[in-house]
Amino acid sequence: MTMKIAIVHDYLVNRGGAERVVAVLHRIFPDAPIFTGLYAPDATYPEFASADVRPSKLQKWLRDPEDFRRLAPLMPRAFRRMKIEGFDVVLSSTSGFAHGVKPKSGCHIAYTYTPPRFLWDDGYERANAVPAPLRPFSGLAVRALRRGDRRAAARPHFTVAISKVAAERVRAIYGREATIIHPPVETGMFGIAPNTKDEFLLVSRLLTYKNVDVAINAFNQMGRRLIIVGDGPARAGLQALAGPTIEFRGVVDDAELVRLYGRCRGTILAASEDFGLTPLEANASGRPVVALRAGGAEETVIDGTTGVLFSPSNPLALADGVARAISTTFDPAALRAHAEQFGVDAFAGKLRAYIEQSRRACMTCHRTRRAEKIRHLRAIPRHSEEDGPRDAAVKAP
Repeated sequence: MTMKIAIVHDYLVNRGGAERVVAVLHRIFPDAPIFTGLYAPDATYPEFASADVRPSKLQKWLRDPEDFRRLAPLMPRAFRRMKIEGFDVVLSSTSGFAHGVKPKSGCHIAYTYTPPRFLWDDGYERANAVPAPLRPFSGLAVRALRRGDRRAAARPHFTVAISKVAAERVRAIYGREATIIHPPVETGMFGIAPNTKDEFLLVSRLLTYKNVDVAINAFNQMGRRLIIVGDGPARAGLQALAGPTIEFRGVVDDAELVRLYGRCRGTILAASEDFGLTPLEANASGRPVVALRAGGAEETVIDGTTGVLFSPSNPLALADGVARAISTTFDPAALRAHAEQFGVDAFAGKLRAYIEQSRRACMTCHRTRRAEKIRHLRAIPRHSEEDGPRDAAVKAP
């Protein structure tokens, strides 16, 4: 019998790494509906046009894709109230509140990128998510949302994390153990181009914690060309910081992204990411990466073989990493072979096996609980009026 699967994702309003994972999930499970907090078709990947996307009731308040920031405090309630029933497996894809759904039935697996950074990272910039009149009270709101998030994280039957660092965050914040299944890299999109230009590429959402300013300062000092792909609330400030050798491309389509990866000399990862798809996308294009020695990069970048790791997070260290990358000879075929270990086929095989294993465990647990309940009910003496009042302490579960 075919399993009925539902996918739940925080929101489909941009083109980020998490949305790429959901696009792959849709390809693996094409009949699975995608429940989400908000959906902006023009702002996210076109693959979702063929999916059964079911946004929450917050959708009526969506006027602009960036509205998801101000609507974030309402997300937990929206997910709790979603009607998700009749599925064998519910797979939530989350770095926000999607794990808070309460399916009527089925095995709930939370595929976790990270606990919400805007709640749990004290250094995260929250100003864009809080209307100005409410900012004095944002501390109270964050504490309340944290309590609710911990309760929500206890609901899934099983938790999967995208990397070791994500699993450690899940353990520290939620007190839950997580199985690690690395996210898929669309290696089939990319190819090894014959020629390169003397330029580096940085692909990222333009947020403060992404440390794009470190890369800009390093390339300003070196006088080398850097192409920045992505958008976000920090863009204006970053553009003001950039010198003449740095170019902002904004959001680009997949064809242009593939072209930029193929022609660059290498890519830059300046932030500590929970996993980080861009180093492996670069490797799939036969290009090395210069990455901060932190987070997921320590699991995916082999220093001196698939790229260069630098530390600490400052322009001088990054510039030194770029110099080492330029002076090192990398084998494009070996870089691509490394990336393919994280490809879609490998991911799909691991995920299907985990879902089947988890579903069997849920069914066994359900049968055990049901048997225990039946045994308990049978142990309760039958009551008749001749026996007098029922003992108030004897209650069926």
